[in-house]
Amino acid sequence: MRPAGWKFDAGFAFFACLFAALGVRLWAIQVRGHATAVAEQDAQAWALEETPSARGDIIDRNGQTLAISKQVPSCFADPKFVEDRDEAVTKLAAALSLDRAAVQAKLDSGKRFVWIKRRCTPEEEKAVKALKLRGVGFETDTRRMYTLGNSMGQVLGYVDIDGNGLEGLEREYQHVLSGQEGEEWVLRDARRDMISSFTRPVKDPQPGATLQLTVDARIQNIAEQALAKIMEKHSPESAVAVVTDPRTGEILAIAGYPNYDPNDPSAAKAEARRCRAATDYVEPGSTWKGVIMAGLLEKGLVKPDEMIDTHGGNWLYRGRHITDVHGHGTISVADVLVVSSNVGMAVMGTRMKPLDMEAWVRSFGFGKQTGAGIPGESPGVLPREHPWAPQTVVSASFGYAIGVTPLQLAQAYGAIANGGTLFQPHLVKAVLDENGHEIERSPLPPGKRMVSAKVCRDLVTMMIQVVERGTAKTARIDGWLVAGKTGTTKLMGKDGHYADGKYAASFVGFAPAEDPRLLVVVVVKEPQGAYYGGTVAAPAVGEILKEGLAILEVKPDAAKVKLQRDAWAKKAAEGRK
Repeated sequence: MRPAGWKFDAGFAFFACLFAALGVRLWAIQVRGHATAVAEQDAQAWALEETPSARGDIIDRNGQTLAISKQVPSCFADPKFVEDRDEAVTKLAAALSLDRAAVQAKLDSGKRFVWIKRRCTPEEEKAVKALKLRGVGFETDTRRMYTLGNSMGQVLGYVDIDGNGLEGLEREYQHVLSGQEGEEWVLRDARRDMISSFTRPVKDPQPGATLQLTVDARIQNIAEQALAKIMEKHSPESAVAVVTDPRTGEILAIAGYPNYDPNDPSAAKAEARRCRAATDYVEPGSTWKGVIMAGLLEKGLVKPDEMIDTHGGNWLYRGRHITDVHGHGTISVADVLVVSSNVGMAVMGTRMKPLDMEAWVRSFGFGKQTGAGIPGESPGVLPREHPWAPQTVVSASFGYAIGVTPLQLAQAYGAIANGGTLFQPHLVKAVLDENGHEIERSPLPPGKRMVSAKVCRDLVTMMIQVVERGTAKTARIDGWLVAGKTGTTKLMGKDGHYADGKYAASFVGFAPAEDPRLLVVVVVKEPQGAYYGGTVAAPAVGEILKEGLAILEVKPDAAKVKLQRDAWAKKAAEGRK
């Protein structure tokens, strides 16, 4: 017979054992396992994350912003914490204007962190937050903004969704613009939203530097407007313009059509994104004659007033006919340039030895990249034979058998315009810190003396007459004298032969002619209808020069220019008597 109260004793013993076991378990968790529990809690709630650095701006020479990074919200999710996934997918897709299948795939990826949508609008952020979805949150992200839209897109390039430069200066100067990311411990709640009051900075991010360009956004706009008029009037395959300061080699504008908006690069074709002024080359035709004429004058092979027989515009040389559009008889060296005689240039070109001509051309930088800092720049094309054959020398005398870029032409003519010194064209002026203080100035090689000052004066005088009474009258502007040279070149077809009806129209001009502040090169490929350089390209150069000089506050001297023009007109009238 069991003693009385045995049930109470058994129950007491059971609960005593139970509480003892619980006590041991609590001791194991809170005392012996404290460090482990804390580590597990930290691992779930705390995360070491990178703190993005602010990408540096790109600005023009006057401080106008061309590219800037703006903070925007980006939506993310931790799929482990997302409840009722089907409903969450439907709501997220609707709120963020996304494809439902794409959202589903992200949540089913098996990852603990996925971006649902980068760079959301404020309205999208508000709509998602109103859903109060567990495991879905927002982080501050950056979006690269190009403030002038299509302007300079081919030069600036663009960045990927993570802010890494993919093309143009954004890629070339990634190391300057990107800065250095920081690190911090971040505490997140059950919804995986960051608790901003609980962060532990480890390393502060270092912002990227600001890239200051030599470009003047005002002159860039003028150049682009001039090209837009060409595109509308002549419907060419492409048109480019380069504007430089010939005294320094600084690029003040570089534009091309077709172009694209770097804010939406995926909408553009590859050919619209490349900087044609630096990547595309053509046979320069008559714009090349100034370079060869400089060599002939410098080497004393011709004199400005010497008379040259142009054979009536048709000269047979080694079985090949060299022709002019308009035939002339015996004319001066200066007039060979003014009327743009191929025959006259060919006759004079034969006076230069093949090795000398090749050396002269290469000394101006043709056949290699200018080093302007534009990714994908072409070195152009020079004949591979060495030495050049006599036929090659003749062709090269008037701009065939070679390929040059508009940027290379600007570099060469800059030396003629400034009195004989060749400067490397360049786009980057300086690197600035976040306070606008100069960290680094773009290192440039010193200018190289190419032509004597006298030869330059003689050549500029000839080039003024090209505009005043030659093939480029459409480039004349009130108040200033413009010097320049036109070019009209046949283009190759797909079969490797010159194609009927395919031309490149070009013009190189600078002003004020005797003390140039601006030099402009315009090249137009495959214009429809009119195709001469003096008709298609020269008016645009005149427009850019006129508006650009006004922006630079270069005062015209209308009275002096009128006197000079009257004197030339009187001399021409006397010559006709």
